[in-house]
Amino acid sequence: MTGSLKLSPIALALLASTASFAQQAESTDTKIETISVLGSKVSNRTATESTSPIDILDTEQLNKGGYTELGQSLQSIAPSFNFSRTQVSDGSDLFRPATLRGLQPDQTLVLINGKRRHTQAIFGLTGTVGAGAAGTDMNSIPMMALKNVEILRDGAAARYGSDAIAGVINLSLNDTTGVTTGFFQGSATGEGDGDTYAFGLNRGFDIGTEGGFINLSLEYRDAEGTNRAERDTGGSSTIAAGELSDTVRWRQGNSDSEFTSLFFNAALPFGDKELYSFGGYSNRTAFGNGFYRDFNRAERNVPQVYPDGFLPRIDNEADDISFAVGFKGDINPDWSFDFSSVYGQNKYDYSSSNTINASYAAEFLANNPNASDEQIRENAGPHGGYSGGFRFDQWTTNFDLNGVIERGDAEPIYVSVGAEYRKENYEIVPGEVASYACGASNAASSFPSVIDSSVFADCGFQAYQGLRPDAANKADRASHAVYIEAETLLNEYWLVSGALRYEDVSDSGDETIWKLATRYEVTEDLAVRAAASTGFRAPSLQQAGYSAFTTSLGGDGSLATSFTATAGSPFPSALGIDGLQLESSDNLNLGFAWDASNDLSITLDFYQIKIYDRINLGSFIGIDSAALENFPEANAALKASGAVQANFFSNSLDSTTKGIDLIASYTTEVAAGELEVTFAANKNETTIDKINTPTGISEDIALDEQTQSFLTHGQPKERATLTFDYKKDKWSSLLRLNYFGKTEVSYFAGKHIVLPDFLSPTNHWQENSVVESAVLVDVNFAYQINDNFDLSVGIDNIFDKTPNELGEDEVLNFITNGAMRYPLRALPYGFDGMTYYAKVNFSF
Repeated sequence: MTGSLKLSPIALALLASTASFAQQAESTDTKIETISVLGSKVSNRTATESTSPIDILDTEQLNKGGYTELGQSLQSIAPSFNFSRTQVSDGSDLFRPATLRGLQPDQTLVLINGKRRHTQAIFGLTGTVGAGAAGTDMNSIPMMALKNVEILRDGAAARYGSDAIAGVINLSLNDTTGVTTGFFQGSATGEGDGDTYAFGLNRGFDIGTEGGFINLSLEYRDAEGTNRAERDTGGSSTIAAGELSDTVRWRQGNSDSEFTSLFFNAALPFGDKELYSFGGYSNRTAFGNGFYRDFNRAERNVPQVYPDGFLPRIDNEADDISFAVGFKGDINPDWSFDFSSVYGQNKYDYSSSNTINASYAAEFLANNPNASDEQIRENAGPHGGYSGGFRFDQWTTNFDLNGVIERGDAEPIYVSVGAEYRKENYEIVPGEVASYACGASNAASSFPSVIDSSVFADCGFQAYQGLRPDAANKADRASHAVYIEAETLLNEYWLVSGALRYEDVSDSGDETIWKLATRYEVTEDLAVRAAASTGFRAPSLQQAGYSAFTTSLGGDGSLATSFTATAGSPFPSALGIDGLQLESSDNLNLGFAWDASNDLSITLDFYQIKIYDRINLGSFIGIDSAALENFPEANAALKASGAVQANFFSNSLDSTTKGIDLIASYTTEVAAGELEVTFAANKNETTIDKINTPTGISEDIALDEQTQSFLTHGQPKERATLTFDYKKDKWSSLLRLNYFGKTEVSYFAGKHIVLPDFLSPTNHWQENSVVESAVLVDVNFAYQINDNFDLSVGIDNIFDKTPNELGEDEVLNFITNGAMRYPLRALPYGFDGMTYYAKVNFSF
């Protein structure tokens, strides 16, 4: 008799710990870094001494919990950081929009070891949080490689340049040597799916005897997908429409995914100089999906291939490469230099599977009207293939001088001056012919469906219609910048700083920006801080260089092409929009830091961010439409493109974001152990001040209602965490409450998809899609087995909190035949529910 035993990820993690009791080695203390590289050029300035609010999160904080992705971990700790989930949206299976203070992903600058990180090649289109914004892919960076994370919650473009409007996130890489650390973790959801295995390894080696080192990090993660969809009523070849399907055919949940990464951090001293380098490679794949295609949808299905319909799948793959090299050191006792060059590249590719281009079979049948089902099946074209991709790379070179100007007996002036050159490239790669063509002949019109000759078959792959050669594009640009920053103590209580930067971006203009900041110690325990600054964000190449053609069918089978026009091309230029301009901002911050006692500290910051000329992707404008009545040249340009309608990016709005950040930390002794209680909260609100449109163009074309709802209500206006962290001897425990405020958008709701009221059981459709506020509770228990091993177990979202299920009067429920259980957009915490895990950490 033979048999097999399948070990769950939890069981494997626990099994890995059983060998640890026999191991003994010398323990290594972990030093928690408190010196910040952000916000000040003084090398020994701590975060609490800065003129701007800075959070410093060490690896112990990042890894306390079951989160294996950096974005999720940061969201669980820092309420000003949001990491929204989006489902069934192209690309969302791999990248998530990472935001600060409720703004867009591309309005936060990310650094690694203080150097600018490249952004991702792709952005979400309309109907998502962060639509049209290519931010930094936080999940391409392994947590195993990090020493700490610093979050500067204030505008800092005057120091760091474009994008630093909401703030700056700096990821400091591990620089330890002589110790091997790692972990193995297994997790699964309370529903019994989502099995995830993660492994990490870090080792540092000394180079020479003068402090040289190289630190290497490896991380791997394999995650099974989750599914919260339900049986649907779409029908099949054996089940009548309106009756429940035998199985769950739709998917609503996380995709099957895999992540592999290798990072390094190195330095080699040469006397009082140092050669340094860092970088990494990561590869991620995710197996996503579109909506289920019902068996009887004449325009979408070929029943000879899929007799019961099909769920089209989208294979997402992202490759990320970065490499930095620099040389720094002392010029004399007062001045030092730092010369560095950083290259980064992100590639994102789509492939489709379990899909079909229905026009292939339709063309074959049109040419062979007596064809058998077998012949139709054999000539129905490929069931998948390459659908296209995006490329982005960035090369940034900096030269910085940092020094001291003495003022006699007074505190010296700390000065930093520098210059930056940045080169960027962007490319759109078309898919294979079958991914977008109309029939095997790539005809100019489609063909009658094999199901119903009165309906014409769709062209291109279902779920992700491939990128056409017409949309293939390459773009590049360069920017030059110089800056100066100074900081000093006017007296022992009063710190002031200022920065000035000039930057010229080749495709969008130049800007001079500034920042003034101050901190005053009212008493030994109470300090007040304030900052005022201007900032800017250059339109990303992903926005300036993006173009796309999508094809739909007219009633007569003719192709109706929709076109996203490149910025500065003839159509938007004829409307008076010659190209994208710089976004600009005014930032104000006022707060205080109070050490109420040796055990209690509180910081409170008020902020306001006004952004002018924000970039947004507008609505479509059709040929000969009323919108083009006064723009004959634009109408002619649109006709010349071959499209029936077009949209484009423009600097379409001004906005104001106001908010409050509160952090309170209390430490005390309880039952001979140490208890640390931390409360952190963020409240913010974004309002649209002005919609910028060419004279004669309506405001809803520049900024439609759906997009507005994501900008103002797509992220929680209130976020808070309350953490209880207790340690005693070899035991430690964590209890964390995470509060998420309500989100409300119109996408996939009555305002977006207009259906007759009589189709609703209540004779009314809900106008908006709402995710109600919620509190998620995480618990963790850890035990130090010996000097080499510790074991932790825990449950994230222990009370299995999920968004409210869709009602019968919700459009999304109707259009998916009852398959979708939860909303698909503006999900701040997802809908997987409870997750439990076990983790073994080791150190030798």
